[in-house]
Amino acid sequence: MNHTGPLTEAEKLVKRMRRSYGSARRTMQKALKQCTPGSSTYLQHIKALADLDAAEREEEIKLGLTPQNLGATAKTEFLFISHVSTIPANRQELEKLLGKRMAKDCEGLCYSDEDEAIREELEEKYGTHQRSEQDGTAQRREP
Repeated sequence: MNHTGPLTEAEKLVKRMRRSYGSARRTMQKALKQCTPGSSTYLQHIKALADLDAAEREEEIKLGLTPQNLGATAKTEFLFISHVSTIPANRQELEKLLGKRMAKDCEGLCYSDEDEAIREELEEKYGTHQRSEQDGTAQRREP
């Protein structure tokens, strides 16, 4: 009920009701602190607080602020979401899937015609390089 205009009669009634129940609840809780836990008086205060809460709920239901059967209106729902990779069903789908992944992985690499021409020119000028399978170091291969 946060708005800027004047309160309607219904809003005033709800505000008075909540203020009244809140005041009674605070008074009972304050008195409960004075009681010895486990005593008959303590248990009577606990029961009085429970009765007050029940009365407040009943009044809210009568005013239409709360549904009578809240459990029926609030339905628990579970939504399960799973993310799995695509599993190819045959060799053709596998080749297609791997082709897409390889193309995606190679995005941003320099494979344009200009880049290939530069590579060929450098290859002719400086020779080829190959990796040694034994230690992973680059070795120059003479033409």
